Amino acid sequence: MDRVDRLLALVAELRAAAPRAVDPRACAERLGVSERTVRRDLELLTHGGLPVEAERGRGYLLREQDAPPVLGEVASLMGPVRDTLAAAVRSRRVVRLAYTDQAGTRSYRDVEAHGLVIAPYGEYLVGWCRMRDGPRMFRLDRIGAAFLSGRGAQVRDLDALLAALRVPLPRPPADAAGPRGPADATRARAWTLDRLESVRSRLRDAVAGARGGEPGAAALRAVLGHLAEWTRWQVAAIRAAATGAGPAPDGRPPPNTAAFGSDLPYDARERLIQDAMALRGLGDIARDLQEVLDAAAHWAADCDDALWEAGPPDPRPCGPPGPPRPLADLIAGWRGPLAHIEWHLDRLTGDPPEPSPPDDEDAFVVDRCPLQT
Repeated sequence: MDRVDRLLALVAELRAAAPRAVDPRACAERLGVSERTVRRDLELLTHGGLPVEAERGRGYLLREQDAPPVLGEVASLMGPVRDTLAAAVRSRRVVRLAYTDQAGTRSYRDVEAHGLVIAPYGEYLVGWCRMRDGPRMFRLDRIGAAFLSGRGAQVRDLDALLAALRVPLPRPPADAAGPRGPADATRARAWTLDRLESVRSRLRDAVAGARGGEPGAAALRAVLGHLAEWTRWQVAAIRAAATGAGPAPDGRPPPNTAAFGSDLPYDARERLIQDAMALRGLGDIARDLQEVLDAAAHWAADCDDALWEAGPPDPRPCGPPGPPRPLADLIAGWRGPLAHIEWHLDRLTGDPPEPSPPDDEDAFVVDRCPLQT
């Protein structure tokens, strides 16, 4: 056990025993280290600010900490906006915001505060907007003032709130000089992994619904065949652009799509995909796409931090590479593989357009796909 894990284990032991004291000798036996090591680690934690006290003959105990004072309504207007929002989340209360949107329009709205999240381009309040009667995200740097009311927030459906997180990465201003990267590698990686899990969850729900007898199974199978091969290509191309290595497709590509990476127009590639996927069932195609996304998540979690801070060229599906973009934007932003998947899933769950041609009931699932533009 390394030192960081040992410190975590010590804190867990102290919290589990509180308000009783922890015997350092017994703790040393459980952790497989010497008693001297345990005492040294406890001293380090104490100097670092953890409220640990040594009691003669008993051991070490974690002092009870006073709860932070409840922020009053007037005091909420005096301090930093983030402190007011954090207090609203902790106490499950409604907060009134003076919010300026991207177009510069200011509004005043009551929001049930449910969480603060960090994304590559900023920090957001996630909550239920009572003015819009739905889940919304609010950039903290656009909140001019916040007032903590005395009203409590309702218990909301978790899926409805998470839906507010399924948004494309904010795009940099058109007049920004050069590529705009994420704030730091840790935030970019965490945001991308969160988006990957969100998309994987949506896919699982869509397949489960189709297997449960919901309408649209045929259309879902057609669109998943389209998505499996295009996502396989996009993920491999992005990874190659970021690392300089050759493309390595994940999942189980059909043998007759070997020419997919060659210089083919969109229509020709799509015909290859539809022919290759014609004999596959819904479950097989869904597993293939999940394997591609699982591999993308593993790579995103383990790749070097420097890749998130660089701006690899955009390996566009058709034509020459585009200008450099942050890695998080290439994977999870607009025109990336995750946005592509969500675009098609949104069309399947909404009102689909008229089929084209009329005699092909599934043609709409790939018609006017954003990768064509």
